[in-house]
Parts: sequence; structure tokens; C-alpha cells
Amino acid sequence: MKPKIFTAILLFFSAYSPLFIILAVKDFDFNQTFSFKHKEAISCLLGISTLSLVLLFFTVSAIRPGNMSVRILEIKNRSSDLINYTIPYIVSFFGFDLSKIEDVISLSIFLFLMLFLTIKSKSVFINPILLIAGYNLYDLEYEFDQKRASTIIISKHEMKIGENYYLRSLTRFLYFVTEKDNSEDDK
Repeated sequence: MKPKIFTAILLFFSAYSPLFIILAVKDFDFNQTFSFKHKEAISCLLGISTLSLVLLFFTVSAIRPGNMSVRILEIKNRSSDLINYTIPYIVSFFGFDLSKIEDVISLSIFLFLMLFLTIKSKSVFINPILLIAGYNLYDLEYEFDQKRASTIIISKHEMKIGENYYLRSLTRFLYFVTEKDNSEDDK
């Protein structure tokens, strides 16, 4: 699997790890057995959650310094679009039942369709885990090699128009801001 596709899949599944935790809580029998009703399914969901979160933070910490310095021309914070991301969470509050194979298959089809559309349409869902860790999602217009371009970025930095930052590609359509480029300030 190509690293950039792996990154897109990792971002997608880590973004849905809270949904898997909500489904686990809904499956837990708080009244009688004090255990999960569907141990295998919950183990799988919690395993995917844990693995995706560990890999997400490992991947973020292992990102090498950016290899392209860009000048910010326009920037729009997309982190406020979180409400659009929450729509799939609504499924957890309806009559979803892990003992019904049709519910499990339906959710699986839905999630894989969302993953496919995310990759093919170059769209990005807000990742609540990255938001909690202090990262934001932005639409960015920038200048690189005297050419204007646009992309979506993840950044912990508070960026300002006219400043330069180093970017590192995560996927075909998503970049990560690694640091501010202070070399322009020294001139």
C-alpha cells in the first residue's frame, strides 16, 4: 500500500475512533453482567480505535521537516466545519444493534463508502482527535516557486497571511505544516 493512501486511511479511521467507543459504551451491559454483549465485535472496534490512534500520533510525531517553503496568501479555518463531520455519529444513537448482521454490514458499507469518497473526492473530514491535540484544518492559498496554488493543511501553528511555512505532503490533497520558515525574517 502506498504511504499516502495509508495516511488517508489512518486519518479516516482515527477520526471515527470516538464513534467506535460510543458503540462500545452502548453495547456494555451496565445492569446485569457488567460486560460487553458482543465481545468479538467490540474487541475489533476498540482494536481498530486503539491501533489507529497509536499510529496517528506516531505518524504525526515522525513527520519529517517540510520540504517546501510557501508564502501564505489566504487562509480559512475549516475546523468549524465539525458539525458536518458529526452526521455519521448520529447512527450510534439510533437502533444500531451489533447482534444484527445487517446493521454491522450496513455500517461497514457506509464507512467504506465514506472512506472511498474521502480519498477520491480529495475531501477531508475533521478529525476530532487531532483537534483535541491542538491541530486545526485549513484551506490554504499559497505561493510556491512564484506560482499560486491551493490545498488543505493540518497545522498546530497560528498562521498569518504573508508569512512563510514549511509544508510536508501527507496525501495527494493534504499537507502538514511542520514549522515556520524564519529565513525570510532574517533578510
